[in-house]
Amino acid sequence: MHPLSREEILALARPVFAQRGVDGVSIREVAELAGLRKASLYHHFESKQDLYFAMMDDVVRSLLELISAARLDEGDFVSRLDRLGRLIIEYFAEHAEVAGLLVRELIGEGDYFSRGGDERVQQVLEVTAAFLEAGMEQGSFRRSDPRQLAISIAGLHLMPFSARKMTETFFGGPLASKDAIAARQAAVLEQVRLLCTGRP
Repeated sequence: MHPLSREEILALARPVFAQRGVDGVSIREVAELAGLRKASLYHHFESKQDLYFAMMDDVVRSLLELISAARLDEGDFVSRLDRLGRLIIEYFAEHAEVAGLLVRELIGEGDYFSRGGDERVQQVLEVTAAFLEAGMEQGSFRRSDPRQLAISIAGLHLMPFSARKMTETFFGGPLASKDAIAARQAAVLEQVRLLCTGRP
C-alpha cells in the first residue's frame, strides 16, 4: 500500500468533520482512517486545527476551480449560468459532505471562518455576484440585487446536499444516483434561470 498523499488524507477527513464538527473528531481517529500512526499524521499537519483548515481551504479552492471550469467568460450569460450550475451539482453529488462542512461554517459552528476562511468564501460569492452583475449590465439578466441573488443561488445548491438524509427521504432515493443528479440539475437550472431572467 502506497503512503497516502496530503490530498488523500484531506478527502478521508472530510466526511467525519462534516458529520461531527471539529470538536467531535480526534487526530487519532483521522490517523486510523488513513492507516497511519498519529505521529505520521503530524508529519503532514501540525495539529487537528491545521488539518481542518487545510481541508476547508481545499474545499474553497475546489469551488473556485469549478467557477473557472464553467468558463464564465465564454458564451451567452444563460449558457454560462447553466454550465456553472451543472458543475456545482455534480460536485456536491460526488462530495455531499462538502455542503455540510460549508453550512457548519456558515451557521458559526466551525473555526475556519473566524480565522480568515471567511475571506476565501467571500471570494467565491464576490465572483458569483460580479458575474450576475455583468449579466444584468448586458441585459441578459433582469435587474436585481446581485448579492441577494448570489446568496439565493448558493442556498439552492447547498441545502439539498447539506441536509442529504432529509432530502433522500423526501425524494425516496439516493441523491447521488445518475437519475437524481439529472433531475436536480434540471430543477435547479430552471429555478436559477427564473430567478435571473424571469423565464425558466
